[in-house]
Amino acid sequence: MTEKVKRQRFSKEEWLEAGLKMLAEQGVDKLTISSLSRSVGVAKTSFYWHFKDRQDLLDHLLEYWASEFTFVVSENPQLPQLEPIERLRAINNTVMGNDLLKYELAIGAWASHDKSAKAMFESIYRRRMEVFRQAFSDAGFDEGEQEVRAQALLCHHVWGGVMQGDPHAHKEIAEKLIPILLKK
Repeated sequence: MTEKVKRQRFSKEEWLEAGLKMLAEQGVDKLTISSLSRSVGVAKTSFYWHFKDRQDLLDHLLEYWASEFTFVVSENPQLPQLEPIERLRAINNTVMGNDLLKYELAIGAWASHDKSAKAMFESIYRRRMEVFRQAFSDAGFDEGEQEVRAQALLCHHVWGGVMQGDPHAHKEIAEKLIPILLKK
């Protein structure tokens, strides 16, 4: 017997959030229209109001991840106006405070064997690096130093949460790392 349907329609954003969550928990291969519909308890007909098919969902997942989890920082017109230390702290607070890295590992795993996911993942990585490099450039570091420091900070953002296991500790260490990376 099938599960009862909670309601007939889910918003596009709700489908995307549920899709990212399933991607993170089970991987892209397990992310099907049927399994996603079952997991949220919503009829598949609601899915088709927003997406043509599974591939359309996957394409939109990548766009949504880029928009909601990166562009909120990289396209923020207020950040470049801040001094480098305040800019990096603001980025840190936004990223850690809003848990913007929660799907990184899942997207990275997907990108390891899918061309379109890889292209988006690499594009987002480059964009994030540009934001960090610019902060270090504005702090007076040469290109080589900008690159090393930006990579160290981005690496901590992505992997620090995995290593720490505690979001508060992850954020605290990033806050301590920023002034160290800005020392000449």
